[in-house]
Amino acid sequence: MKNASLTLEFGTVRLPVSADGLLHAPTALGQLGLDPADWTTLAATHDLNDDPRDFGAGPEAALSVPDFARLAFMLDTPQARRWRKRAQELLARAMQGDVRLAAQVAERNPDPEARRWLAARLESTGARRELMSTVARHGGEGQVFGQLGSISNRSVLGVSSADIRRARGVKNTRDGLSSTELLRLAYLDTATARAIQERGAHGNAAILRLHERVARHERQGWQAPVPTPQAG
Repeated sequence: MKNASLTLEFGTVRLPVSADGLLHAPTALGQLGLDPADWTTLAATHDLNDDPRDFGAGPEAALSVPDFARLAFMLDTPQARRWRKRAQELLARAMQGDVRLAAQVAERNPDPEARRWLAARLESTGARRELMSTVARHGGEGQVFGQLGSISNRSVLGVSSADIRRARGVKNTRDGLSSTELLRLAYLDTATARAIQERGAHGNAAILRLHERVARHERQGWQAPVPTPQAG
C-alpha cells in the first residue's frame, strides 16, 4: 500500500518531501532545470549522497534542502536563476523585518511546540523592550540595564546568561530557553515595568530594589505547590 506523500510548499511550488525532511530528487532537480534521469552522474558531480527515501511509492533518490539551495546558487540554468531571484527577495524581506515572512516560515513548521516557542520568544522580547524603555524614562542609566537582566535570569533560570549560553550551546540567551522560561521572563519584566510606573520608582538603586522584590515574588509563586482540589 502506498503512503500519502508530504509536501514542502514555497510560493506556488510544491515539492514532495520525506518524513525526515528530504526532497524528492527528481522533482527538485527538475525545478532547477536538470534532467533527473541522470541521477548517478548528477550525484557524483555535485556530491549528492543522501540515501533513498520513500515518498509514497517506494525508495527513490533524495536531496537535502541545503543541497537544493547550494545547487540553486551554483547552476546557471534559467530555473536556477529564478530561484536566486526568489532568494534575493527573501533576503531583502528578512533584513527589513517583514513579519508576514516570519509568519509564513513559522506556519511551515509542523511542530506545535516550536510555534509556541516562537510566540513566547516574541512575548519575552517585547516585554524586555518595554521594561528597558520604562527604566530609561524613570532615570535608569548605565549598568542598570544589564543588572536588571542578570536579576531576571538568575531568578527564573538559576544561572547567568553566560552560563545558559555555554550550557545550551547558543549565542543568544533566548535561543536556548524553553517556552515556559521565556514566558516567565516576560511576566517578570512586565510586572516590574508596571510596578515602576505605579510606585514612581526613580533612579538605578530604587529600580533594582523593586525588580528584586518582583523577581522574588515571581519565583515564590512559581515554586509554590499547586493546591489539590478537594472533593465536594
